[in-house]
Order: sequence, then structure tokens, then C-alpha cells
Amino acid sequence: MTDLDVSGGSSAAGWRELGDAELVDVADKLRSLVWSWRMDNLMRLLVVFGWQDPIFKSPDWVRFDSGLGPGTCDVMGRDGEAERIEVAVTTLAADDAAGRAGVHDAFARMTTALTATLGEPSARIADVIPEIRWSGEETTLLLTDLLLMVRLRLVTNTWLAEYDEANGVQGQSTI
Repeated sequence: MTDLDVSGGSSAAGWRELGDAELVDVADKLRSLVWSWRMDNLMRLLVVFGWQDPIFKSPDWVRFDSGLGPGTCDVMGRDGEAERIEVAVTTLAADDAAGRAGVHDAFARMTTALTATLGEPSARIADVIPEIRWSGEETTLLLTDLLLMVRLRLVTNTWLAEYDEANGVQGQSTI
């Protein structure tokens, strides 16, 4: 990872975030990914993204190092079918006001960078966990502010519909 911003705005020692160019590159690769979505076919992801060999593996969850450190990428599924690819685009911030502010600022900057490249989002979810979504035919790209870190996720639309229904996201206000 060459486009890291280590200034971050967080008091956490060593807090890092992807710069705009690298963020957009990861987002483009996720959105254009041609893959079987089978948990037993993860080698394609290693080739496309350059992630390190799995550091944890079970039938429905595999954890990689995406370049920001161990455990910064998860592929999760059900019954052998992958449903989500989640990539950390910041490291974990300090659990204090400065850390949360740095994450919020990174989320805002990343939203602007992705919107400039991908176009207007299909949804902006205003909730305790803010989220920006770009819907596709079979998958949706999500940028999520998890309060202490930001994640970029590619999820199947089937999984997202189930998630939204279970969590009452339909009808949520937009940011």
C-alpha cells in the first residue's frame, strides 16, 4: 500500500488511512470483480488484490491482511457461498473523542473521493453507524463509518436485503 496517510487526525499512535487514489483503486477493483463468490475459490481475490495468505480460515469466514495489518480484510459467507468482502480502509483509531473525530473526517473525505469517481450514491444511511451505498445489479459497494474505523464492503444484494430487513434499515433517513 503506497498511498497511506499517516497523519490521520487521530490520537492513536500509528493510525493509518488509505489515501484517495488507493481507496478509489480498491473500490474499482471490488466493483469490477469477476469471481465465483464461492468460499472455496479465494485465490482469485489474492491475485486481484494482492492480499496476503489467510491468517484465519473457516468454511464461511476467511481473514486476510489487506496491507493495513493482520485482520484488515474479511470474506464472509454462508453454506460455502460468499456474501461479503470487507476491507478496512483505516486502521483502528483510539477510543476517544480525537480518534472518533479522525475516523469521521476520514469517512467524509472518502465519501467525497468515491462520489467523485463512482457518481452519486444510491443511498446515504444516517444512523448510529453511517453508511454510503453504491448499488449495482448483483452487488452493492458500501462505505461504512464504524466509529473507530472505516470499512469498504462489497456485499451481495441478497445479503443486503436480508440485513436491511433484520435491522430496520428500510425507511431510514438519508444523510
